[in-house]
Amino acid sequence: MMRRFFSKLAPAVLLCGVFSSAALVGCGMEDEVGSLSQEVHTTKSATLNQADFTSFTTAVNLKGCTFSIAAGTGTFTPSNELAAALYGDPHGSAHKLTFTVPPISSSSASIDITSLDAEMANTGITVAGSAATVKLAFHGALKVGITVPVFGKLNADITINSSNIAVALVYDKTTQRVQVSSVTATISEKTKNCGGSGWCNGIFDGVLKSNLAGWIQDPLKAALNDVFADPGATGDFQDLLLIMYNRKDPATPAWTLVPSTMDLSSGAFHFTVEHS
Repeated sequence: MMRRFFSKLAPAVLLCGVFSSAALVGCGMEDEVGSLSQEVHTTKSATLNQADFTSFTTAVNLKGCTFSIAAGTGTFTPSNELAAALYGDPHGSAHKLTFTVPPISSSSASIDITSLDAEMANTGITVAGSAATVKLAFHGALKVGITVPVFGKLNADITINSSNIAVALVYDKTTQRVQVSSVTATISEKTKNCGGSGWCNGIFDGVLKSNLAGWIQDPLKAALNDVFADPGATGDFQDLLLIMYNRKDPATPAWTLVPSTMDLSSGAFHFTVEHS
């Protein structure tokens, strides 16, 4: 999903036009014009901290985006403001993304997402220390199957009240890759329809309270690290940061990233940008 999403970040939606020195011609400044026509290369240090992330997510109306899962399909619809920033087109519904969401399976449990709706007002990014933590708040419903001593295989419907998953991202300067250092799931659940009539709801609830977060965290961490193992995924992530930086510090032409300069430390992304 992230590759498909970030792969569309490249359009130059933040270019402000091309500066021309032609207006100086005819003013008795031919020598100066000749000097100005020489290519000027500019390099500078860039930083994106928490204030920058907050400013960007507010400007692109992150709260106006929607994300849901139903019948094995995830759907992300950007707000009009985010669509304008990413695609140069202020029609979010025209850039809806859909993707397959497979069941979560392990030796301990099988989990199918019956429905999920993100709570975008409680979703966002926090940058602190050497990590950027992406928090997704949501509610929904699951179908879960587990094996319980004495009772054997049990299946039940699970109602998920307001909950969240926090994914901590770090940046490895050696490999120049984004990596997931941890996934933390905080789940508020309630079992219903266990055993059909609900006779085992309490048993199921007891097992879930101790295990559900772990059943979600480990597979999700592994899946996301597989995504970021592709250099293209990190490149797409860097493109997003460049869009944010060019909004913060507009230049003509737009700033580009100097390779191998990115670092995430002291509560900020640090990198070098350039343009000619």
